[in-house]
Order: sequence, then structure tokens, then C-alpha cells
Amino acid sequence: VLSNPLLLRLNFGVFALHVMQTAMWVLLPSALVSSGGLAVGEHWKVYLPAVLLSFVVMVPAIIAAEKHGRMKLVFNASIGLLLAVQLGFAFFGVGLLPLAFWLFVFFIAFNVLEATQPSLISRIAPPHAKGAALGVYNTTQSLGLFLGGVAGGFLAKSAGSFAVWMACAALAAIWLIVGLSMTMPPPRNASRPHK
Repeated sequence: VLSNPLLLRLNFGVFALHVMQTAMWVLLPSALVSSGGLAVGEHWKVYLPAVLLSFVVMVPAIIAAEKHGRMKLVFNASIGLLLAVQLGFAFFGVGLLPLAFWLFVFFIAFNVLEATQPSLISRIAPPHAKGAALGVYNTTQSLGLFLGGVAGGFLAKSAGSFAVWMACAALAAIWLIVGLSMTMPPPRNASRPHK
């Protein structure tokens, strides 16, 4: 499991995804208050529509990717969206509407990647090692959550929010390079024997 290059790419991916997610949440609540003019008790008015609308885009994208064998395209496009989101927050994240827009785009990318990566792990891992592969995957996810909070908080305090966004953008760019070299397993319907 630890020597499989495809599994290592997915482990890095879930690590990077959750570093970015937690680092973002070091900044977003205060940005919605200071730049968006939205009281903390009203943040759900941004979060809830962003999440729900992202599912409207995410579900058809995953179904189409599976049906037409375009999972690598959708997967890497989602990583590219994450990169765009970090740069968008860094350079155009002032005001309530821009913050809400970039959050919506983030949730599209996040939900696609969060849904597809565990499925890819279970399809790529050898049958006798699926449990070990998912265990390593979940561990790297937890490490990403931890490091994102620590590093995001440290960078925000020592260098400001712009440094956090740019660090996350750099991480997304590295992940995109890693993702472009991935080989996807065949679509599920292609691996099933025809009756």
C-alpha cells in the first residue's frame, strides 16, 4: 500500500485537500465579518446555499465522468478549480458576493474530490489490502486537517491572509501536477462482464 504510486498520489491529494480546507477556515469567518459585513450568526446564509448549489453541479459531473470515462478530466479540473479558488480569494476576495462566489466554487471542487477519491482508492488497491489502503488514506486526511489548522493559523498570524491563500495555491498547483500523471482505473461499467 505504501509503495503503490497511484495510492500515494491519492493520499497526497486528500492530505492537500484537507490542508486547504482547514487553512481556509482560519480566514473565512473573519473575512465574512470584516469584508462581507455579515455577522457570525448569519454565516449560514452563505454556507448553506454554497453547499447545496455545489451538489447540483457536482453530482451530474461525477455521473457524466463515470459514464463517459472522463474521470481523469473531471478529477484534474476539480484540482484546477481549487487552484483558481485560492488565487480568487487572494486577489478578488473582497466583499460578500466575491467571498460567496469563491466559496461556492470551492465546494464544487471539494465535493467532487471528496466523493471520488475514496472510490478510486478502493478500486486501485489490491483486494487483500483495501482496508489498509483506506486506513492510510484516512490517516493522511486527518494529518491534513491538523496541519492545515496549525500552518494556516501560523501563516495568518505571522504573514497575513494573503500568505495563506498563496501557500494553498502552491499546494493546489503541486497537486495538479501530481494529478496529471495519474492513471485512472477503468470505469465501473467497463470492468463488469457483459451478460
